[in-house]
Amino acid sequence: MPVSGPELHTVAVCGAGAVGGSYVERLQDLDPAGVVVVARGARRERLLREGLTVNGRRFAVRCVEPAPGAAPVDLLLVGVKQPHLAEAIADAGPLVGERTVVISLLNGVASEGALARAFGAEKVLPAFVIGNDVVREGTRISYTRFGTLVFGAPSNDPADPRVVAVRALLERAGIPCRVPEDILREQWWKFMLNVGVNQVSAVLRAPYRAFREVPEVRELTRQAALEAVAVARAEGVALGPEDVESIFPIVATLGPGGRTSMLQDVEAGRKTEVELFAGTVVELGARHGLPTPVNALLGTLLRALERMAGAA
Repeated sequence: MPVSGPELHTVAVCGAGAVGGSYVERLQDLDPAGVVVVARGARRERLLREGLTVNGRRFAVRCVEPAPGAAPVDLLLVGVKQPHLAEAIADAGPLVGERTVVISLLNGVASEGALARAFGAEKVLPAFVIGNDVVREGTRISYTRFGTLVFGAPSNDPADPRVVAVRALLERAGIPCRVPEDILREQWWKFMLNVGVNQVSAVLRAPYRAFREVPEVRELTRQAALEAVAVARAEGVALGPEDVESIFPIVATLGPGGRTSMLQDVEAGRKTEVELFAGTVVELGARHGLPTPVNALLGTLLRALERMAGAA
């Protein structure tokens, strides 16, 4: 179906982890025949055997290992972690056709560039997820807040046919979404939040309640996020210290015992997104001559945790 049409019907989700798996649940409730999960190898076998369990409800999923010549889907949602993005692009590639819209559910500000290089910039809508407290253990997913998908066209035109079509699909599926006035600025705001909250939570093993109750946790978060603001401004994005302070009321709405995705990765001995967060801030800081000591330290600590866990 053309992207310019009134509806999108077929969706592929590459990465049925915490966020991706919760999207699969709602899309399957809308149309079980309209959504597939891209997976291969042991991951595919496990999903076929166990399905997904979201907030206590177990359901089977349709898994595909796309081959050349596969029918393209209307929408590709990429929800893997950054270290697996190149693999996900290769796996999902056969499902991307001339009219496919591609949206990244990844954290950070870099995945859209990789997807654009692989599939064409005209297919990619910048996006991020905000306000969820999704937790995954194996194929079991739970949340108290689903979160909102914030997305838009690079032109910031809300009437872009791709934006209109995706918004209509998400609303039919009951997936909260928002199209902002400036998607680039909002992406960088979310990046700033993750640089502070995700990394500090992972290093200190801090659940969301710690960001309300422990002043030192808030201060470390603030200092890490302020470095992200500095590099954002050097990149031409209008963030300021007041944006950092807006982090804390949002975190306060999340489940007190909830844990960030990066903390979940550390606890499970998985590779983290440290290069996406601290790595990016330090690299941009060096490029613009800006000091980034807090992110340099957080990056060192997170890499040490990965090495001690043997994360791959």
